[in-house]
Amino acid sequence: MPEINLYQLKIFYNVARHLNYSRAGEELALSQPAVSRQVAALERSLGLELFVQRGRQVELTDVGRNLFGYAEGIFDLAKKAERAMSQFKELDQGQVLIGAGATIGSYILPPILRAFQERYPNINVILRLENSTAIEQLVLEKKLDLGLVGGQVKNPSLHVEPYLRDELAMILSPNHPLHNKKEISIEDFEKETLFLREEGSAARIMAENFLTEKKIIFNKQVEIGDTVAIKRMVAEKMGVAFVSKHALSLELSLGLIKVLDNPEYQIPMSFYVISAKNQNYYPTVLAFLNFIRKRS
Repeated sequence: MPEINLYQLKIFYNVARHLNYSRAGEELALSQPAVSRQVAALERSLGLELFVQRGRQVELTDVGRNLFGYAEGIFDLAKKAERAMSQFKELDQGQVLIGAGATIGSYILPPILRAFQERYPNINVILRLENSTAIEQLVLEKKLDLGLVGGQVKNPSLHVEPYLRDELAMILSPNHPLHNKKEISIEDFEKETLFLREEGSAARIMAENFLTEKKIIFNKQVEIGDTVAIKRMVAEKMGVAFVSKHALSLELSLGLIKVLDNPEYQIPMSFYVISAKNQNYYPTVLAFLNFIRKRS
């Protein structure tokens, strides 16, 4: 079998992504007939049919789907090679792909990212906010260079570096009856509503483990996937929540919420920098990693 023509493979890949010859042509700056000719030439060289026309729709054959998987890997690897070469050429160029949980991404990273951009103005930092479980998976899949997450990281395929200590504090409205109560019992929570982050959030996992250990049962638990919304609900006297102390400075300064002044209801927590163990760091990623280490 002859070698696959990479130019034709690139055209096939774009048609397969869009399942549309015209859209692929627009992306590649080629006419629709030119795209069709190159795909037909690839099919002739392989002696296999890659697409089938069903009415106005274009569909991949089983062979086409199989080749698409290989093409996707080839062009993804090519992009990574281009990125690596450009960054080795000059550290002052390139990008860093990082993921962070909502708390560290919204309340801790912004001033660090601003300082990094001032130091390296031509390095593009792309930040993706997800819960800790999602960030771990994206790092393992190498869709992110680094992750910054809270809670325990147990996956043996990840390199884990301690970054910052924190606490989850129980917050309530300033007029909440528990705020000034000197002796708080487990029974005091049985009539309360607890706001929790979504499944997969480190804050959610740690709060649930704490409640199980202390045998605390709330009357109602409400899931809200946004820390700002949770703080607003608490400020409106709708319930209580466990929130990172790093996320409370504004509301505390304005007197919108209070922290329950009882160390028994504060949960120790740590943030970690994670990366895939078998990952080769780009120079820009190393620059970012060294930069945040100095600001932990």
